[in-house]
Amino acid sequence: MQGEGLLIGKRQIFIRFAGCNIDCKYCDTENSKSGDIGEYYSIDELNDIVQSLMTPDFDSLEITGGEPLIHSEYIKDFLLKYNYRAMLETNATLPENLLDLVDVIDIVSMDIKLPEHFDTKNEWLTVYENELKSIRIMEDNNLKYYVKIVVSPTTSTKIIEDILNDLKTIVSSDVELIVQPVSPMSLWDSKKNLFTISELIGKYYNVSIIPQIHKYMEIE
Repeated sequence: MQGEGLLIGKRQIFIRFAGCNIDCKYCDTENSKSGDIGEYYSIDELNDIVQSLMTPDFDSLEITGGEPLIHSEYIKDFLLKYNYRAMLETNATLPENLLDLVDVIDIVSMDIKLPEHFDTKNEWLTVYENELKSIRIMEDNNLKYYVKIVVSPTTSTKIIEDILNDLKTIVSSDVELIVQPVSPMSLWDSKKNLFTISELIGKYYNVSIIPQIHKYMEIE
């Protein structure tokens, strides 16, 4: 069950790719950062597994990681042969790889990382600039997407305002922004900052506050 974002509550089959190209301080899939943890399947073998997991309430594939765009060629080959409805969950820092997939992906869940997720500002700026490039690619190709921002009780409203000033020049007004409070919610003694961030975003975009619901339901 999808526990985040616009497809929350939808039954999906998760394809989790191993390896990630960035090293965030906050990561809810630490064991997927290493490329060594994965197992290789041919695209036909992968389809056999997908079919074995199929249920009547199936909505779509969830293509995630790690960072799945590292494996964009494989993903494209798979979806060209097997035309599933598919959602890509990505850090959006590999814009050229994303461009290769615009014709086979139905919806993208992309992150906007914050400076607090990295050790240095320069590291964050590189990530952020690539995320903006990915947004331009999705806008230019009319690819459906939404933006997810993981926030903490100490997230600066100033950085949210700065990001919004960039986004409003390139992001369509009908794109949804998801504010995802870092789990667990017991970290949030006060929700005031969470609502302040939502109010800032609401000046420009539809915004939702959605925690990781699957964790509350004790679903992996």
